[in-house]
Amino acid sequence: MSPAARSAADRAIARHVLNLPEFRSAQRIALFLAFDGEPSMQSVIAAAATRGKHVYAPVLTGGIMHFAELDTDAALATNFFGILEPRVGWRIDARQLDLVLTPLVAFDDRGVRIGVGRGYYDRCFRFLLNRNHWRHPKLMGVAYELQRAPNLIRQAWDVPLAGAITEVGVRRFGDVRP
Repeated sequence: MSPAARSAADRAIARHVLNLPEFRSAQRIALFLAFDGEPSMQSVIAAAATRGKHVYAPVLTGGIMHFAELDTDAALATNFFGILEPRVGWRIDARQLDLVLTPLVAFDDRGVRIGVGRGYYDRCFRFLLNRNHWRHPKLMGVAYELQRAPNLIRQAWDVPLAGAITEVGVRRFGDVRP
């Protein structure tokens, strides 16, 4: 994508996120700090702060992903993948999050998400595979439309998305139980 097209797509994605009923009702939102061509979440972070929402970003420790609060004064450091993350901050249990905006490499129209292949999100949110008990948080993928793919192969450990947000709009995947 050209820089102009990427910027326009990022603005459209942010508009769609901010209009999500899940975003409007959420108090605790996890999102990602863009890396390697991912959509920018900066305007979403700013809007969440002005609306009094708590925003969290992933922090990787070994093979485990946690979420630390991301406020305007948060000190950021680069982790071993080169991704920015909060250095310190109040951490939250993933079960206490209302909405999680996830990065991805590809997604399909059934809610199958492919990440970078290390399984951090799947391990962190594996409790969602028992959908009879856990309904929160809602996992919504954030990507560009060109990352939409037909019929990805779902593995037993893959935690499906409730929806995906691109510059084109919001797709919902209905009942995402395995």
